[in-house]
Amino acid sequence: SDVDSSNDEPLVEVNQEIMAVRRSALTVYQPLTYTWLICSPGFSITAALAMSDWTGLLNVSNWFMLLPCWLSHASLLASHIYAVKALSAFIQQANINRQRQDSTDHIDRTEYLPLLQRALKFGIKTGAISIALFAFEVLLYFRLSYAKITLALAFTPIWIITFGGILDGIVCKTQHIVRVFSWILLCGFMTLLVLKVDKGKSDLDWKLVFTPLLALMGIAAGALVYILHGNHIGYFRLTSSQFTGGMLYSSSMITGLCLTIMLLIQDLSRPNSYQIRVLMVSLAPLSVALLCLGAYAVSRDEFERLLQLGGQAAVHPKKLRLEREGWTAVESKGVTSIPMFGEVRFEPLDPRGKNAMIELCMCCFTCYPYEEEEQDGSYVPSPQRR
Repeated sequence: SDVDSSNDEPLVEVNQEIMAVRRSALTVYQPLTYTWLICSPGFSITAALAMSDWTGLLNVSNWFMLLPCWLSHASLLASHIYAVKALSAFIQQANINRQRQDSTDHIDRTEYLPLLQRALKFGIKTGAISIALFAFEVLLYFRLSYAKITLALAFTPIWIITFGGILDGIVCKTQHIVRVFSWILLCGFMTLLVLKVDKGKSDLDWKLVFTPLLALMGIAAGALVYILHGNHIGYFRLTSSQFTGGMLYSSSMITGLCLTIMLLIQDLSRPNSYQIRVLMVSLAPLSVALLCLGAYAVSRDEFERLLQLGGQAAVHPKKLRLEREGWTAVESKGVTSIPMFGEVRFEPLDPRGKNAMIELCMCCFTCYPYEEEEQDGSYVPSPQRR
């Protein structure tokens, strides 16, 4: 079995007063955990209506097609309002407790401050993305209904997010090079799409336009394979909810790839077969729903982890390795943050494990850090660093 309960964070018995502080602080974060669950029905229905209109199964007006998305944005706004109200109530109660003679706020703040910071960061990020997507949908509506604006102008909110991601990765160097390249691929896809639609470049084939998008989906698929295979061989220690999310992401990626390939085979023209039309209408909302459900499973897992373990960063001591230059601290096991998976525990592979010759092939030794055996028989991490 790839995943069992042993990969879940161990339940630690925590003082009831500390748990009460955590529960109180997480009332701010709790409404935000439903973000992806709120997005799922609205965006899935819009995807189904859009594909039905494109294939000719239904004749749907543009406002009715985008209405489910707009309702999802309104629900997201409501969840953020609930989070803000919970934050206001928590601050008010904390100020009251701080004035008591037997106040323990100086101790409690070590628990609730990291949790509030995570909630604020998540709320600001999801709120900004929701506003940008809503603006894009409104501009897209005017583009489809009245054709008074160009597709490049309709992409303005997405341009801002994309260029922000590229600059953040290149200038601030806070992202992995693969993520920066993914932003560049998204920018390239939108640029080619604008040239094809707005400028009417007839020499641009639709397959060439969608090449950056296919490359982006290929990178995402490769990342999923790396994470899930790393969990299978024991490098990543995904929780059961994270593994479920990974499988849902994979299913979403497969359906999305199938739908994109079908579109390109038809050269973005309406298919003649009724069965193919029904299949395409089914794949579009299915891919969106699977993605949202996977993200919801991860967000709920993150909420439970914060409740059990708190929001403080875990300290993982490093091992020492004797090299020619002297003793060097080498990262062994710890926690890393992976987009759409949250915080994931990892631990270098141990070739001494059971069935090592079968499980740990040459690909595993190349792609995943492992521990080497020294001549004295003790094991220390290899010099491969994350």
